[in-house]
Amino acid sequence: MIFRLSQVPELSSLSLRDKQKVKAIALSMLNGKEKVLLAVCKLLLLTPFFMALAYFEGFYLLPVLLVAGLAYPLFTVPVEIQFALKYLDNALKEFEQGPE
Repeated sequence: MIFRLSQVPELSSLSLRDKQKVKAIALSMLNGKEKVLLAVCKLLLLTPFFMALAYFEGFYLLPVLLVAGLAYPLFTVPVEIQFALKYLDNALKEFEQGPE
């Protein structure tokens, strides 16, 4: 499984911002069923983590929320990359053509 955009060989020549743009283009190419499946996968990954937040109260919740906010992309980005890989070639072509 690919965890970072830098691990995608097709994007190795691009800067980080350009890699993120290509990923966004690829994700926009997902059909409706794939978008729903992506949302469900992310929800399944995050639900146990955020359910654990219910056990903290008061000021103890602040550091846990900070960790949760920082961990959110660590959980979701690899899933988004896996879904985007299917459309990566088309997204890269569209990115190279530039805005029309």
